[in-house]
Amino acid sequence: MTKTYKHSGDLGDIIYSLPVIKALGPGILYLDPKGGENTLIGAKPARGKTKLNSNSINAIKSLLEFQYYIQEVKEWNGENIDFNLDEFRFNINHDNLTQSHLAAFDLPPTLADQPWVIPSSQIEMPKGKTIVVSRSARYQGNHGYWESIAPQIADKAIFLGSEFEHTLWETTFETSIEYIPTPTIVELTNYISACDLFIGNQSLPRAIAESLKKNLICELYRIAPNTTFRRDNAQYV
Repeated sequence: MTKTYKHSGDLGDIIYSLPVIKALGPGILYLDPKGGENTLIGAKPARGKTKLNSNSINAIKSLLEFQYYIQEVKEWNGENIDFNLDEFRFNINHDNLTQSHLAAFDLPPTLADQPWVIPSSQIEMPKGKTIVVSRSARYQGNHGYWESIAPQIADKAIFLGSEFEHTLWETTFETSIEYIPTPTIVELTNYISACDLFIGNQSLPRAIAESLKKNLICELYRIAPNTTFRRDNAQYV
């Protein structure tokens, strides 16, 4: 019998939930196009632009369905499901959101120790570039770190994210960095997979970097530092 799962959270939350599906068995993942606003276990209603909707579901669908443990991604319209991944919100007192998801289903935290996302293809970074930089406008927590590191890494890095985020980074740190548009989350994942080092804040690209277990440096959001994975090749600033 096909197992069914449901999530209503942000795109990064969905990435962090995938070890649960991988552990419990392949199935259909339902994503709530209303971002949990009509459910008892919903996300915060004031999340605005980042709230899960049909457009963001379509954006992440291809990457999710490429994973062998997800048979299909569908929009949730009130169907009964076997595993409500939104229950991670009752277990947020953990180092990271993957542990929160695993704890909700009494699964061991060690299931987060190995990669859980497979990129769809292997690509090469631009010549001379080994670092991926990504910094969203939300969850910023260490301006000083970026100010000191920007001129040291810019010529060896590419910036991934929106055009606005790229412009904001260059303007804020007065440093030019090559920007590569990634129209799809599949392409975003492939570039992150290709780099030697990921540097970013708590965001979807950072979640993808974790799912691939890349060498990374993460800017923590001091109010809610919920993406701390204790492994040798992850640093936090």
